[in-house]
Amino acid sequence: MAGSTLTQDSPASGDLPPSVEIRKLAPADAAAWRALRLEALQMHPAAFAESFEEAAQRDLAWFRDRMPTPGAANAIFGVFDHGQLVGCAGFAVQTLAHLRHKGVMWGVYLRPGLRGRGIGAALVGRVIRHARQQVAVLQAAVAVDNIAAAALYRRAGFKSYGREPRALRVDSRDIDEELLAIDLN
Repeated sequence: MAGSTLTQDSPASGDLPPSVEIRKLAPADAAAWRALRLEALQMHPAAFAESFEEAAQRDLAWFRDRMPTPGAANAIFGVFDHGQLVGCAGFAVQTLAHLRHKGVMWGVYLRPGLRGRGIGAALVGRVIRHARQQVAVLQAAVAVDNIAAAALYRRAGFKSYGREPRALRVDSRDIDEELLAIDLN
C-alpha cells in the first residue's frame, strides 16, 4: 500500500481523487465490510491474525455487532470509490485502565488497483487524526516482509519499537512482525 509522503496531520481528504471518500463505517455497511474483510483475508493471509476460514464462518450479524456505535472512540474507517467499499482500517482503544492511553490501528486493507495513488496514505492519516482525539500513543504491527505497508506506516510517522518473532503462523510458516507506534502528543 504505497502512498504519497505525508506528515502525521496529512494528507487531507481533499488530496483524494473526487470519486474517493473516507468515512466511518456504520451498521448499514456491515455486508460490504464483511465481503471486503473476507477478500483481504483470502488474498493476504500472512497480513492478518484472523484466518479467512474463521471469518467466513461468521454471519452478517456478527460483523454488524462489531461496528462501533456513532461517537464511540473505536472506529472502522472505509474507503469508498464511486460508492463501493474498497478499503478499510480499524482503530481500537485498549480496554484495561493502565493501557487506555494507547490505541491500535488494525485490519488495514486497500484493494490492489487503488494502491500507489495516495489513498492508503489518506486512510492511515485518517486513523491517525481520529486517534489523536482519543489516545496518546497509536500502535500498529506489520509483517516484516510487507515492505510496502511498513514504508507507508513509516511515512505516516510510525517508528519501530521492536520485533515479535513468530507473531503469526500461516500454513506452517512463521511470520515475524515489526511493532510500530506514534507518540501523538
